[in-house]
Amino acid sequence: MIRRTIPNTLSILRGASGFVFFAAITLDQWVLAFGVFVYAAISDLLDGPLARRFKQANSLGTRIDHTADCIFVFLGLLALSLHLKGAVPIVLPVVQLVAFVEYAAFKSIRQSSMLPSKLGRYNGIAYFVVIGATTTQMALQINWIPFLWIYVLSWGLVVATLLSLCMRIKDRLTDDRH
Repeated sequence: MIRRTIPNTLSILRGASGFVFFAAITLDQWVLAFGVFVYAAISDLLDGPLARRFKQANSLGTRIDHTADCIFVFLGLLALSLHLKGAVPIVLPVVQLVAFVEYAAFKSIRQSSMLPSKLGRYNGIAYFVVIGATTTQMALQINWIPFLWIYVLSWGLVVATLLSLCMRIKDRLTDDRH
């Protein structure tokens, strides 16, 4: 019986770990932040396959997973943008949060599954790449990806997130006309 709650527990803990991640970054505890990031990334990779294996995949689990990702990513991007000047523009976490709220609200209204578009899925992966690359560099005190590249990628993500948001709104308006 307990194994049936493992996927959702992993997701819920990932969302909660976003607050620890935020605090670790703002307190310059980069090794702790790295450890929390590793947990978040691994739990994000495992929760879906575990849910399918235990035959627990359902819309509630998907909503918990997406919400946990949103919380972790928002807090991570916000901490990086506030604490590491020049790494992540402050507009990225704001746009990411607005896009998620619109996405979740629209899916709730339509009572449909929360399966993201390909662009939305790639954006989600790229958020983790920005957070992971930055956190890893700070924790290991290496400079393998120049912060300028991360900053440029972050602005690309702002554009891609806005594009994804506009595509969803356009699709919704088109659906409402039919």
